[in-house]
Formats: sequence, structure tokens, C-alpha cells
Amino acid sequence: MYEHGNEYIGTVFVLPETRCFELKTTVHGAPAIVHGTISQQLAARFADGAPDAIDPRQVAAQPRRVEVMTREIHERHRAPRKVYCLTRLFDFETQAQADPAPALA
Repeated sequence: MYEHGNEYIGTVFVLPETRCFELKTTVHGAPAIVHGTISQQLAARFADGAPDAIDPRQVAAQPRRVEVMTREIHERHRAPRKVYCLTRLFDFETQAQADPAPALA
């Protein structure tokens, strides 16, 4: 098994209830669709009660820069396959850090 992370720019569609995603992007100049699961840490940010909650409808509003972990699985007597996991949404990380914390008086 071999695992590595890739950054992509494209339109991301997220289904937080099932922890699935679909990414429409280009790979080596050709259009491609990458689909897989969402990491636990990112899925927790889609929850309604999270302090830095992300609205899944806003994710697909414009192209985003994301990080996807690619795991290449090599099994005996089977063709190699790739499994994808969405781990980061870069645009929403900068927004969460830019928001000032409320001051306590």
C-alpha cells in the first residue's frame, strides 16, 4: 500500500451525512472526476454544532483548492486500485483563521 497527498483545484460536491465527496478537476490537462470519502476531522466541521462549521452548500459555489489523500492498494491476484479521501479545504481554513475571536469583557 502506498499513500500520498495531492492538491487539486476544482468544484467539490460534499454529502456530509454519508461522508462522500466528488471533485470535478483537471489532471494533466484532461478533465477528471475524483470521488471518495471525507476524513473524520473534516466531516466534524460539517456538523451543525461545530464552532468552525462549514455549510456544505457553500463548498460547491465556486472552485476550491483541496487536499486529497490517495491510497494505492496492491492486492495479490488483483489489479491495483486507488482510494481517495478528502482531507482539507484550504479556502475555509483561511476564513476560520481570519475571523477574530470574540473579546471577553
